[in-house]
Amino acid sequence: MKISEFSTLLAIVPLLLAPLATAASAQQCPVTREAATYPDPPLTYPMISNRYAVQYKLDRGDWTDAQVHISYYGGTKASPYLASSHYPPDTSMSFASIPTGASTTVALRITKLWGSTFPEINRVSIRPRAKGIQVESVSSRTVQLSTKTATDFAGDQFILWWDGDTHESAGIQGLAFFLDPPYDRPTGRNVKAVAVPADLTGDLSSFDTLDFEGTVAIESTGAKAFIVPAHISSVFLAPGAWVQGKLRFEQSGAGHERRIYGPGVLDISRFGYMWRQCRNSNNHTDDGYQSVSMIPLAAGTPGRPLLHDRFVLDGIIVSDSQYYATDLMVNAVINNVKIIGWNGNSDGLALGLKTRASNVFVRTGDDSLKMWGSSVTVTNATVWQNWNGAVVNLGWSNNSSGDDGLIDGLYVVKTDWHTPIDISWNVKTSGSSNSVPNVTALNSSNNAVIASMLVPGATFGASHPSIYRNIYVEDPPQVLLSLKILPAICSSIRMKTCPEVDVTQPSVLNLNIENVFTPESVVKNSIGFQNLPGGSTLKGSMNIDLANVVVTLRHGVATPLTSANAAILGKVVTNGDHVNVEYKAERRP
Repeated sequence: MKISEFSTLLAIVPLLLAPLATAASAQQCPVTREAATYPDPPLTYPMISNRYAVQYKLDRGDWTDAQVHISYYGGTKASPYLASSHYPPDTSMSFASIPTGASTTVALRITKLWGSTFPEINRVSIRPRAKGIQVESVSSRTVQLSTKTATDFAGDQFILWWDGDTHESAGIQGLAFFLDPPYDRPTGRNVKAVAVPADLTGDLSSFDTLDFEGTVAIESTGAKAFIVPAHISSVFLAPGAWVQGKLRFEQSGAGHERRIYGPGVLDISRFGYMWRQCRNSNNHTDDGYQSVSMIPLAAGTPGRPLLHDRFVLDGIIVSDSQYYATDLMVNAVINNVKIIGWNGNSDGLALGLKTRASNVFVRTGDDSLKMWGSSVTVTNATVWQNWNGAVVNLGWSNNSSGDDGLIDGLYVVKTDWHTPIDISWNVKTSGSSNSVPNVTALNSSNNAVIASMLVPGATFGASHPSIYRNIYVEDPPQVLLSLKILPAICSSIRMKTCPEVDVTQPSVLNLNIENVFTPESVVKNSIGFQNLPGGSTLKGSMNIDLANVVVTLRHGVATPLTSANAAILGKVVTNGDHVNVEYKAERRP
């Protein structure tokens, strides 16, 4: 598809969702009230990229063509175009999966297929820069580079970065590389090969593994969730597999391990963005499920509670998610998972109690890494945060405990926020009920590298504060830190009624942040408690340790953040009583 064709396609059907509200309420389904432009017809994925071609070579092997797929913002029902995103009509993400192994030299050759040539070599790079991957040559339309995988390689991701103009650049036409370790196809009589939708409709009782091969649309439409029976222990997405639909797991109740693995794609593009809050309704229910979800367990019998299954996600790509990419993962292992989503509520990884995530890539339009439990560990995470949401979110309620968590190696390759323009400690309300202000606007408090939307009564890190360290931010973030306690947000997009939150409850937020390397933020950074209507301020205590935070000024000088320069250099602003921010110079490993 040419740029002009895609721009025309975007302009065909502007659809205002507000008029649908009456019909939706009759169906008991909340409708997103946003002005969105839906393409007619929508794009049909998989689509080979018309922006880039990629070849790869392993060690001294031959050059091999890689399949490069593309996702266009505004191209499907799942990601309609929103003017508030400020994205140009040609915004897209191309991605190539490269199979490799440990201790292997991977050479890549990228050809630009459209528009002008690449800029000179000093304007072409690889992000994250902290990983030290160097571009070796640039010649007109071809870029060449190489990297060597580690001895403990289990997956890695990076993006090609090149400077352009308002029509062509890496920020508009992105390209990501996903290096994958070997994933062996399952074998044996207990494996059910799935190549067409009908393969899922028969008796699956004799199988414990599903092997998806090629392009498969769940229930032929690709807009349905496949209910994975409780006895299926493994779901394999083969190389080149493109599964259109969602996966929703029945649970065994016995704490069984459930594995979803392989380098294939789970494509969510055929679901409706306007119906993403409909999971509890009788209509458009599947649109409201997460891309990978599980059916909640019943209570069990007295003295014999049912056990949640333990999920392992390894290698898969979730593309064009129109709602959360994952259900809240508890005691789960997530490795080498890649997520691409565009608009609000298309969140990334929801990480609950004792969940470990490693070698992940998230480019999405809402909170990317949701640290919503204790003993949550994230290592080697690469995030491109779209125009809304936080890179790291501490929680939206008061049930995120945040003890003993660890982030070690967070690479923020791009942030696309345009708001907030300035911070505000005063909430915007449309009245209140009892002691609960009806807060109707986010005020973009959720847009930050690390953001808290915690509400009164929260105790995040109260016992053993989490440590977030080795954080590398490429471009000046709109906001680096938005660590707040504030009333619950009750916008119509997120919920229909306000939760019952007693705003008189004190809160605790303790967090240690170490080894941060970032350009100067555009807007001030908030640490503290929100002011309520009438002049009072929420109560509690905050203890935030900032150790070895290095801020690069606009003229290029990297300067450690200290208490003496925090207000000017760090643009740190606090509000409320018992807010303690400690600045430390030491660097920890």
